[in-house]
Amino acid sequence: MSSIAGDVRSGHELDIARLEAYLAKAMPGFALPLSLKQFSVGQSNPTYLVSDSRGQKYVLRKKPGGQLLSKTAHAVEREFRVLQALGQNTQVPVPRVYALCEDSSVVGTPFYLMEFLEGRILPDVRLPEINASERCQYWMALVDALALLHKVDYRQVGLEGFGRDGGYYERQVQSLARISEAQAAAIGVGGKLPRIDRLRQWFAGHECPDETTVVHGDFKMDNVVWHPTETRVVGILDWELSTLGNPRSDLANMLQPLLVSFDKDNHGIAVFSGLKNAPLGEGAPSEAMLLGRYCHAMGREYPPLPGWEYAKVFGLFRNAVIQQGIAARVAKGQASSSFAHLVGKMFPGTMDMAMNIIDGLDLDSVRRSKL
Repeated sequence: MSSIAGDVRSGHELDIARLEAYLAKAMPGFALPLSLKQFSVGQSNPTYLVSDSRGQKYVLRKKPGGQLLSKTAHAVEREFRVLQALGQNTQVPVPRVYALCEDSSVVGTPFYLMEFLEGRILPDVRLPEINASERCQYWMALVDALALLHKVDYRQVGLEGFGRDGGYYERQVQSLARISEAQAAAIGVGGKLPRIDRLRQWFAGHECPDETTVVHGDFKMDNVVWHPTETRVVGILDWELSTLGNPRSDLANMLQPLLVSFDKDNHGIAVFSGLKNAPLGEGAPSEAMLLGRYCHAMGREYPPLPGWEYAKVFGLFRNAVIQQGIAARVAKGQASSSFAHLVGKMFPGTMDMAMNIIDGLDLDSVRRSKL
């Protein structure tokens, strides 16, 4: 994985002696002593590069320390379970997992160890490092990897009970609204999601076709590892939010960059790194092209994809809550990423995008009623 790993940041240190003692028992082939670095990515769960004395590399994912705002977030145990099930029973590209430690006395919180994948991570959805003529192929390959996941029969791979069958969106809207209230209180002034009451009212009056598959929960371009030279996904990362749910949620999250403009803050730092009006955005496929590819891979008719607008609104709402959660962790001193303070400022703009879709749909409805 090509994400940068550097020195362990202050407040994120681990007890090396206890970790070595655990690995000596859990992984007999692990050659001590170990060396430890921390990845710059990982907005939610601190993520480390662990190397043994032979140079073999592993990735350690742990829960953040301190009192957590959500009982369901940071679930490294669930990450381990879904990675193990998919890795042992399917062709979905995932890193191999080696050990799950639920004993908080080792490094302060539960954690697991997984394979370090050699390859590329593409953090910018504009794909500036890829020739413009090839960028569409990367998006198509990303769609294919997602369809491969959604075609998995969760009952056959041991993931029955990993989530509820049906009613995903209704439960998620209620749950995210509760989480958002707690996060807003932690942030203080300016912490509430703009127009959230109107958003909840809109959700209550609309619905999406109910389907259930394994969903990743945060499927997107920079959460996969690409083959070093080929247009092929070799590993899907960051399964913390995975569950059983409506597959449209993953699809909407993946295609969200098509809705988002490329904007910078006053310091020239990309705040919204989307494809809409983006420099170097040539070669990006259209939404219809990617939806068609996905539906074809899933064996379903297109167009249309029923419930797609609902899925897009929900995806923006959900990401706004995630960004708000990062802002709350910044306020509480629990943020694990070196650029968390920037991401935490994004939630008002993300909510604006969700409400713009709703306002547009409402306007279309009024126009049709006058015909």
